[in-house]
Amino acid sequence: MAIIYGVPASPFVRKVMMAHAVKGLDYEFELTMPKSDDAEFREASPLGKIPGYRTDDGFGFSDSAVIVAYIERLPSAVNLYPADNNQMAKALWLERYCDTQLMEVTAALYFQKIIGPKFFQMETDQERVTELVSKLIPAELDYVESQATDGWFVGGQITIADIAIASNMFNLMHVDFDLTNWPKFNAFVERLRASDFAKAQLEAELNMLNQAL
Repeated sequence: MAIIYGVPASPFVRKVMMAHAVKGLDYEFELTMPKSDDAEFREASPLGKIPGYRTDDGFGFSDSAVIVAYIERLPSAVNLYPADNNQMAKALWLERYCDTQLMEVTAALYFQKIIGPKFFQMETDQERVTELVSKLIPAELDYVESQATDGWFVGGQITIADIAIASNMFNLMHVDFDLTNWPKFNAFVERLRASDFAKAQLEAELNMLNQAL
């Protein structure tokens, strides 16, 4: 069985976990911190970044986008990459945007309010939080709102774009970020909350966070 190395509260690890859940693919989870010296993890992730991944036949590699692209080629009734070329490009762009521009600000707030205090005994930088909440995150959510539809983001079915956006949604959900100014995105988040794969992910993350208390 495939192995995912990482921690459920990592945005990039959660993307890989949810992609597996949506595609109905089983895996084992090895709780592994970034930069771990575990030999098997480092073989899969030479830079020590999470998630690391090991396939059924023992081949190891890392990077969430690479892992999702790999599992897309495994047998499954669900395809996360659209068949239409234009929709494929849009889904890949939104994944890239979420993994970089959007993740930069949502993960920063998540770190300031949750990860830093709980795992690294760091004090929250309130000035940084104010900048993120009042300026930086709203600017990015304006773009996300402009791309949102009444359903999934691309082509009327769940794609890698939705999984990548959901990874950022969890960052904001953990810090109780108010999404009422972005009604289409807020409706998307509420639909995600009701999905089985998001419920399972939330449970895994809350269990880990509660253990850190």
